[in-house]
Amino acid sequence: MSSPVSVSKSILNRWQLLGYGALGWPLAMLGIPLYLYLPAYYQQNTELSLAIIGMALLAARLTDVLTDPLIGHWSDALTAKVPRAWQVLSGFGLLILGVYQLFFPMGFYAQSLEAVSGWQLVFWSFVTYLGWTWVQVPYLTLASERTDDTFSQSRLSASREGLAIVGVLSVLLLPLLLQQSFTELAFFQNLFWVFVGLLGLAGFSLILSTPRLFVAKDRQAQPNPVAVLRTILQQQPILLKLLPIYLLNNLANALPATLFVFFVADYLQLDADKGLFLLVYFLSGVLALPLWLQISKRWGKAFSWQLSMGLAGFSFIGVFWLDPSDFSGFMLICILTGLSLGIDLAMPASMQADLAQQQPQWAGFLFGLWGMVTKFALALAAGLALPLYDWGKSLELSTDWVLLGLYAGLPIVLKLWAMGLLQRFKSL
Repeated sequence: MSSPVSVSKSILNRWQLLGYGALGWPLAMLGIPLYLYLPAYYQQNTELSLAIIGMALLAARLTDVLTDPLIGHWSDALTAKVPRAWQVLSGFGLLILGVYQLFFPMGFYAQSLEAVSGWQLVFWSFVTYLGWTWVQVPYLTLASERTDDTFSQSRLSASREGLAIVGVLSVLLLPLLLQQSFTELAFFQNLFWVFVGLLGLAGFSLILSTPRLFVAKDRQAQPNPVAVLRTILQQQPILLKLLPIYLLNNLANALPATLFVFFVADYLQLDADKGLFLLVYFLSGVLALPLWLQISKRWGKAFSWQLSMGLAGFSFIGVFWLDPSDFSGFMLICILTGLSLGIDLAMPASMQADLAQQQPQWAGFLFGLWGMVTKFALALAAGLALPLYDWGKSLELSTDWVLLGLYAGLPIVLKLWAMGLLQRFKSL
């Protein structure tokens, strides 16, 4: 039998929370550029159509989906020799290489990207996602091994996701401070250096703030991933019960995220204000996070997650009453949906950490499965939403209802569905 992970029982101090959560900042700085800006960046600067870009991203993400449980399995097997924190740092090089080639496929100082092919976008997207997975899976797993106190788990997740939102705010403010458009090569050049610098600092703080005492010792070789999954299904199926809920909620979040730029520009005709909308949305998430933590402490993690999904779904109903140029109406929706953002990210991760502690020898594999579900949702959103929207435009049809349905209608249904499934976890 594999020896169990020794989990710290101490209440974590602010430095330990900050040292762990800091890595969420630079990693989140990639989220908006990769999932929101990159399609528009490639559409404007290359000869690739939106449909080709969407399908290329879908291919890369689908290929990348299976890497999460494999890296999670590798992380579990390696933990006896290499602590999780050092596993995280070992993925930095591949992540930086992928980001560089994805942002600058023709070279850092190239003046034109017109010669970029769809295959290049597929390959370097995959490399970037692989590097991200190599960092993210052991990073998330580390939280489940850091403490066995359930509220401290929530605080760790909140620290990571709160600083991740700060990272998003940083990347939103960067073009404003530099007076550059997010579709310009110069913006991605500056973003790259900021990202690399913060990544190095965050890695240093992670190592300094993470003791080695809770790292598993003397682990035997783990069985192959298929055997692990079979054992979980036979002995501990409860560990996988969150997966359908996680998929539905992530898909509900990924659809509007994928279409945000096009919804604001084409439907609302407020393209100049998209940065402000995103800024207010994420700022609302940061400000509301302490309140949500207290709600989860008082009424439980499942209830607080349900409440956040209900708030987001209810707020999205207002999208159907928006007229073009309705700045105030959409700003209100951004505030209301933003209020649920932080806890919608932190609570699932905290609940996952609680479940992973039941079988710590599989913790990395379990977080890999959850990461796979997240990527599948993002891939599905990009692969369906962008081609459907582009198809409507190519037929010269009114795309308003296509946008409304994909941006708001379907996410509302998915949120309600996830809320219903989450009812079985009321005890958490």
